[in-house]
Order: sequence, then structure tokens, then C-alpha cells
Amino acid sequence: MDELVPSAKGRVVDDWRELFPSRPVDAPSYALDLVGPLIAHDERDCLFARHDLRPDSDRYQTYYARHPERQALDDELRSLPGLGGGEGPAVKALGDAIFASALLLGSEESVQGLPPAGGAGQRVQLPPEEAAAKVKGLAHLLGADLIGIGPLNPAFVYTHVGRTFYPEQRWGAPIVLDHPYAINLGIRMNVGGLMRTAPQYPVLLESANAYARGALIAVQVATYLRRLGYSARAHHLRNYQVLSVPVAVDGGLGELARCGFLVTREYGNCLRLATVTTDLPLATDAPVDLGVQHFCERCQVCAKECPAGAIPNGPKVEVHRLRKWALDAERCYRYWLETGSDCALCIVACPWSHWALGSRPEETEAPPAGSHLRPARRPNWLR
Repeated sequence: MDELVPSAKGRVVDDWRELFPSRPVDAPSYALDLVGPLIAHDERDCLFARHDLRPDSDRYQTYYARHPERQALDDELRSLPGLGGGEGPAVKALGDAIFASALLLGSEESVQGLPPAGGAGQRVQLPPEEAAAKVKGLAHLLGADLIGIGPLNPAFVYTHVGRTFYPEQRWGAPIVLDHPYAINLGIRMNVGGLMRTAPQYPVLLESANAYARGALIAVQVATYLRRLGYSARAHHLRNYQVLSVPVAVDGGLGELARCGFLVTREYGNCLRLATVTTDLPLATDAPVDLGVQHFCERCQVCAKECPAGAIPNGPKVEVHRLRKWALDAERCYRYWLETGSDCALCIVACPWSHWALGSRPEETEAPPAGSHLRPARRPNWLR
């Protein structure tokens, strides 16, 4: 482990995170891995959007006419039991209920609202520093654990709609989002609970809960901005138009790690994200260098512990003109569908998440290293 962390130079430290100070930098750490102008992603290519395609639909025929190389694998994944598939109806309904709360908050009226009343002339004028302080204060009040404000890079806006949960959403419609600012909301999860139960069904409930909380916070923050007279849009589990992880990196929350997650100094990769974009002028936070690139280059624990072999243990590769550790999404999702949960073994294996243990009163002492590989325990109410 010594080669993973900077030298303490004889100092005694109570928290390893003291060895990884959050150092503001002019450009995010991924800037060193750019090999050209970034290419924006089409949400239709997202594995979740492909999984939504039904074989008897026009969009199924349209998509696989363009991407025949993906059809056989996607059809195979669609044949698997699915999230919660191995649970009894009373237990499966728990996850369905939590996810449904995010669905209630994802309509265009919820995430985008009506045009600002009265036009720009009725806007509340605030200095960018004051506006940012008010937004952060509200988000903290509503329950966000981490908040960072950054510029919205157009390359991190999806080009076309791929997931449709509401009648007003049109699959394949071009996405036009010209907001210059992004408010990034980090919602921490119960890492102690994940360590005790991963990769079983309770981890899906924890993820759903974090996503639902993030959806509510994002919608409320966006509504506040619109009440000030500005355009604002919430982006959460049931209605994204942006890639929340790189946007959060630009907003100073953390760095992109080997596992494909955002890693933060405070909670490791044990959190979920929601985003609010807006044209309200806001003071922005600088990107940070936590030492994650150096750490992940040498650590590789998440790759070794991934039961699907989806996390690479080799060097970075080019994806959309960015060199990164490329997650094998199909392998990862196959394991989810086979186990009926979203796994979380990469979360509980990550040393950065272990450092966050105990940050909530209900979390108990961490089990011994590697104990997450033993059969997980389920609380009585989930039996």
C-alpha cells in the first residue's frame, strides 16, 4: 500500500485523506488525457437506452439497422431476469416504489417547468458569488451532501434523446441545451450498509434511495432558479440530458476513477449524482486534483474484485478522444441482471469509500477487508 499514497514524512495522521488534500487546479485531471476535441455522446447508444428497446417497436428496427453489431448481445441481455427479478413480489415492490418516486419527478414540467415569467426584465439580479452561495445553501438544506458549480461543457450534453419515460419525450429528438452553468449535487450512500449486503438486492434499494433524493433536490433547486426568473433544468435518474460524472469533475467534486465512477475526497465513490443546469450567472468552483489518477494507476483493487471482469486492470484507452479506463458496460450490466441488483462491489472494494465509513451515525464499523465477498446478510424485513 505504501506506493499508493504520498509519504507522510514521519507525520502521524488520523485520516489517510490528509495525505490527499483537495488541490484546486486550472484544468481537470482528464485534460492531460485528451487526444483531440471531445465527441458528444448520443443517449441512444447508452446501454440502458438500448435495453429499453422492444423488439416489436419501430425504434428497435431503426436502431439496430444502424448498429447491427449490437443486436445479438442486447437481445441476450434483454432475456435475463432483470433487476429485482429473483425477489418475491413484496420485496421487489420496495425497489419499484422508490424508483417510482424519481419517475414522478422526471416529466418535462418537473425538470424544466414553464418559461421564466415576465422574461429577462423580471429577473432577480444577484452577484455571481451571492447567487452561488444561495444555491449551495438551499441544496445543503434540502439534503445534498456535496455541491460543486462549474461550467457546462457542451461535449458533456447528450446529442439525442435515448430514454423516454414520458409522452412529451421523443426518442431520437436532438437535444438543445445552451445553459452555461452546471450545479452538481452529490448524494452519499450508506457505505457500511453496502459493505454488509453487496452484491445482493439491498444495494439496489440504497441506490434507488440516493437517486430519488437527488431527483427531489434537483427539481427543487431548478424550481428556485426559475422563480428568480432564469432558465433551469434538473437532470436526474429519469430524465438526463447531461453526463453527470464529467460535469461533476468540471465542478470540482472529484476525479474520474478506474471504476468509471466519480471519486470524491469526502465519500469515495459511494455517492450518486444529480445535476441542475441554468443560465443564472454563478461563481464556479475550480476542478480538483486529489491524486486519484496516480492512486488508481497502482491500486487496481476494484478491477480485481469485480466479479464480471468489467473494470480494466490495464492502461487507459481512447474513448471519444479521451484516454480513460474504459468500463465494459455490457459485462457489468449482465452481472446486474443476473444477480438482480446493481452489485456495488466496486464501491465497497475502493479504499476511498472505506475512508468515508462512519460519516453517518447509522453506519457501523467496517467489516474486515475482503469480507464483502462472503455471503451477504439481509435484514429481516427483506426476507
